[in-house]
Amino acid sequence: MSVKKVWYTYDNIHETVKHIAEQIQHSGVKYDAMIAIGGGGFIPARMLRCFLGIPIYTVSTAYYLNESCGKTANEIQKTQWLNPIPDQIEGKNILVVDEVDDSRVTAEFVLRELQKENFGEIGFAVLHNKLKEKRGTIPENIHYFSGIEVEDWWINYPWDAVDINAHNHLANQS
Repeated sequence: MSVKKVWYTYDNIHETVKHIAEQIQHSGVKYDAMIAIGGGGFIPARMLRCFLGIPIYTVSTAYYLNESCGKTANEIQKTQWLNPIPDQIEGKNILVVDEVDDSRVTAEFVLRELQKENFGEIGFAVLHNKLKEKRGTIPENIHYFSGIEVEDWWINYPWDAVDINAHNHLANQS
């Protein structure tokens, strides 16, 4: 069975981030900082910073064994974490950012771990929410923001491209 694929350009991503920022700004919650889930959340968080004007912190986990095949480990491991939580964000509202809501396993793990800390409101923002059954769940009381709902296809992001011109050519064909 062949996996369907889709390509997004930086321009596509910029418009999606702008849409997410508008959702966040109209949500009634003022976020004080972002926590990007590495590696996929780094670039969307940086782009969101242009709209929200808040600092970015990072956490990283290991779950996917190979980024190109989608195979996963038995459990998620913290590879980089905020330990201890910086004084500047303790008790503050945080927005967790990732690129895609796929299985939701990583999101659930990171959000539950962050709920154990002393934060105010917690939000979760993704560029793309895949329309599929999820193995993980978004914990209660987490505000959820998604740029676009997409089919369960393999997403090719521009920051993963070796040849950006070829990538953009494929994006323009899809």
